[in-house]
Amino acid sequence: MLTSKYLRDNIEAIKESMAKRKSDYPVDEMLKLDEKLRKANMEVQQLRAERNKLSLEIADKKKKENVIDKDITAKVSEIKKRLDTLEKELPEDEKRLNTLLWNMPNILDKNVPYGIDDSQNVEIKVQGKAVAKSMPGHEEILTKLGLLDLEAAAKVSGARFYYLKGDLALLEQALIRFAIDELVAKGYTLISPPLMMRKEYYRGVTALGDFEEALYMVTDPKEVENKKDFEKTDEDLYMIGTSEHTIAAMHSDHVFSAKELPLRFIGISPCFRREAGSHGKDTKGIFRVHQFYKVEQFIFAEQENSYALFDELIANSEELFKKLNIPYHIINICTGDIGTVAAKKYDLEAFMPIQNKYREMVSCSNCTDWQSIRLDIKYDKAGERRYVHTLNSTALAVERAIVAIVENYVNDDGSITVPDVLVKYMGKERITKQ
Repeated sequence: MLTSKYLRDNIEAIKESMAKRKSDYPVDEMLKLDEKLRKANMEVQQLRAERNKLSLEIADKKKKENVIDKDITAKVSEIKKRLDTLEKELPEDEKRLNTLLWNMPNILDKNVPYGIDDSQNVEIKVQGKAVAKSMPGHEEILTKLGLLDLEAAAKVSGARFYYLKGDLALLEQALIRFAIDELVAKGYTLISPPLMMRKEYYRGVTALGDFEEALYMVTDPKEVENKKDFEKTDEDLYMIGTSEHTIAAMHSDHVFSAKELPLRFIGISPCFRREAGSHGKDTKGIFRVHQFYKVEQFIFAEQENSYALFDELIANSEELFKKLNIPYHIINICTGDIGTVAAKKYDLEAFMPIQNKYREMVSCSNCTDWQSIRLDIKYDKAGERRYVHTLNSTALAVERAIVAIVENYVNDDGSITVPDVLVKYMGKERITKQ
């Protein structure tokens, strides 16, 4: 986990970053707790040494003179009381400091723009023409084609689930294979990760205080039955919200050689999210759902190379959308929208002609050493050990990409033209009613 030494060594950068965030995160309280704990631990060591010394004197006098020195005994009693007080306070202070260290936001890159919320994200690039269409939404288009069944999914699983049928299910697989082929050709290693992860590792890859409500937790039914108030433990498993998290944890407690880096991965997995806090948003269709496929890029990097690799990741994502011929723009995420983990983040948003707006497709983040410190992932360069930098970027969030394709490629008769790069995977150029 993040250490108090890291706090002290980087205090000016931390304070500057918090000021930029306009955050009231209790950094000063952390410093005071750290100083208090260091003094208290030193005092405990001294008192224990003194107690041991006096205990030996008592034993020696009793052996030699068969007497017990009341003054020394009184001193030992006073030391014991003071130790009892300190040993009661120390765990509480340590718990508070550790909680604050675990959840402290990353130090922001200097190029992150200031903003209160997502309305103040900064557009830095536009690709393609954004032309609106007046047509029904993607859910109506796909339902009429017989490719999407939301009603049956709601009956079987609840809201925000779906059945994809026929060519739509094939389009889902075509997008996955397209992204995999493109990135494997660039030297990325394909990973099919575990779909569940222990809490202790989830705590290392994200701020659970922010993200836990979005996760599905897997519990033993017997545990729930046997406990009136079921408490989560470090042994709990969570369904993953993205393959990025399990890929990051894959090399926890590991030291790379510098020559092994960068390590480039592409993860493919279904992702599971409760979408807590999104009530009323995108309730129709498959844009915001509880289960979806995602192809994810992930890199372990040397510290000095991470921002060049950040540019590589977003360029990879751009190339996919250029080949799909879907208009998009890139935005630099501001301080009020960037969250806890990333030091810098770009989003790629595709233009949705029917909605007449840009919608998020890709999130690209340089997390610097935020995750690696918590997971203890380092690299050795000429005998010096440093924490790796971790980077991640969506390649394709598949269900959202499907929505973008439907809106951009739907024809007046309701059929959907298949993007040229996907024809070889689909075996057809047009999707029509099943």
